[in-house]
Amino acid sequence: MIKKNFTTIIETHSPEETVHLGYCIGKSLYPGHVVALIGHLGAGKTWLSRGIAKGLGISKNHHVHSPAFDLVHEHPGTIPMYHMDFYRLDHFSREDELWIEEYIHSDTGVCVIEWADKFIKDLLDDHLEIHLEMGGCDTDRKISLIAVGDEYYTIMDHLLQLFYIKNKNINILDKE
Repeated sequence: MIKKNFTTIIETHSPEETVHLGYCIGKSLYPGHVVALIGHLGAGKTWLSRGIAKGLGISKNHHVHSPAFDLVHEHPGTIPMYHMDFYRLDHFSREDELWIEEYIHSDTGVCVIEWADKFIKDLLDDHLEIHLEMGGCDTDRKISLIAVGDEYYTIMDHLLQLFYIKNKNINILDKE
């Protein structure tokens, strides 16, 4: 079966707008969902992750930063967030596959993966894929949200409604 993807592109102009988009994403997710973040160093993956954590109800006192050296950080909250970073992984050992699959297929929290493009196609079919690119100014970001799988269409619809209501001045371009 060939899966159809739905893509929306959003441009943000400050870290705060990127965090707010993340917040809307987090408010739209439920346990068992996976978010795949893709972008170069400095593209805003961790800023977006902070917003997702906020939307999931992660405590303000719980600092969200890139888990590059630990590979995964567990953030307790209304809905726990399992924040992973594949930047330092060049390949998976069988042990890596086991612990990663445990998080990805968890029904207790949301899995957010930075540098997901390294392995996402090997790990799962359905997910919310987010590509972050730097824009013309230092704080501008072009963020492509791709719903992969039917369940993620609903998530995309909900998060866009949340985001669009609060940010009428943000440039949102839809593509199919």
